[in-house]
Amino acid sequence: MSGEELVLFFTSSAEYLLYAVLLALFIFLCLFWYFFAYFCNSLTKDKILAKGKIKYKYAVLVPARNEDKVIANILESLKNQTYPSDLFDVYVIVESKDDPTVKITKKFGYTVIIRKDLVNKRTKGFALDEAYKYIKEKNFKYDAFMVFDADNVLESNYIDLMNDVKNQGYKVGMGYRNFTNTSQNWVSACSATLFAYMNQFTSKGRSRLFKKMTLTGTGYYIDFDVIDNENGWIFNGMTEDVELTKYCYYHNISMRYYPIAQYYDEQPTTMKVIHKQHIRWVWGYFSNDKKFKNKNMPDYQCLSKRMQNVSLFEFNVSIYPIVLMAVLAGVAFFISFVLFIASIVYSAFYVEFRTELVPLTMLIWMIVYFMIIYIAFALVAFITFVISDKILKLKIRTKLKVMLTYFFFFFDFLSAFFDGLVHKYKRTSWDKIDHEGKILNKEALKNINGNKKG
Repeated sequence: MSGEELVLFFTSSAEYLLYAVLLALFIFLCLFWYFFAYFCNSLTKDKILAKGKIKYKYAVLVPARNEDKVIANILESLKNQTYPSDLFDVYVIVESKDDPTVKITKKFGYTVIIRKDLVNKRTKGFALDEAYKYIKEKNFKYDAFMVFDADNVLESNYIDLMNDVKNQGYKVGMGYRNFTNTSQNWVSACSATLFAYMNQFTSKGRSRLFKKMTLTGTGYYIDFDVIDNENGWIFNGMTEDVELTKYCYYHNISMRYYPIAQYYDEQPTTMKVIHKQHIRWVWGYFSNDKKFKNKNMPDYQCLSKRMQNVSLFEFNVSIYPIVLMAVLAGVAFFISFVLFIASIVYSAFYVEFRTELVPLTMLIWMIVYFMIIYIAFALVAFITFVISDKILKLKIRTKLKVMLTYFFFFFDFLSAFFDGLVHKYKRTSWDKIDHEGKILNKEALKNINGNKKG
């Protein structure tokens, strides 16, 4: 191949790569229509619901294996709830009677459930299922379950506000997931930014358009009947919150995201811990959801069939447009990088490469493809700060740091995918995440100390 032909090959390759990326961008804009609807909705003021006339009774479930460092915080915030204490019972679920968490829980006067069946059942979903069975055996009566993690802290009026949501007829409700340690370091700030986006952008939009939301771990209530109809907590995979979200979509269950109600959560502070989480989330999202599509399961008739199909389409394709664009831009970046290196080598043999500045052209395209992805994630972080600034309360310096590095934080999702692909055991094993109990959020501290009135 002559020098001129090689120059044409290099420049044509760069041009075709651009067409592929532009096509991905076009598909992104066509399928990501809800992005614009959600953004407009995220800027609207949150509506305060009417005070619920019916006082429902709740079973508050707290899986807490070896969580003696943090369990007192959530139990204290539960003691400080404005909701009548005789209308909610707290069950702390542990795996051993020797767990120090047991002694602390009993000091607060709450019930401890010690798990009996642990063989290949170490996930949170199985712990919740044992709590359900315990309640059924005791013949206790509740209107709904409320689920929290041991590191959570509740606003003093959280159960009160969730009860207002239930009075509106929603079978599943969740408040805003705030954070106890957002400002601790870069990792916790990026992680909090991700969840703030999922809260105020995705869940707020889905709640308004489809009476749905994205469950993000804990902080939610679910009608007792929903669990009872399945004879237990069937959401027991590595990401039980994703499974429950899928179930609500497939079976037309009404859900309400209510950001007026807030609870707090401790975010990881190291990438090692974040990486373990990302492996679970990535592979949990793509896990087999066939069992939740069973047509023999109840249809709760939240939406018309047409609107349910629209909501299912949005849910099932939600991440693919941006994944397609990011992957194609990433592939284009990699190919242009290879072409850049090759053009430098060829420059030593073909004068055309030097006179046509082919290496410089390849370098420019390589930078362009990288910046497409980089700017996209910086923009997502910026949007999150616009819609959640009053809640996140990050310093300008921290926000700039997150915006400039958000791409690298998100890159770990790709790393987690390949890590789980190579090491299957990592996506099927449940590793406990140690919590520090470090609370930097002043509002969370007030709710623990009982200084804040509901």
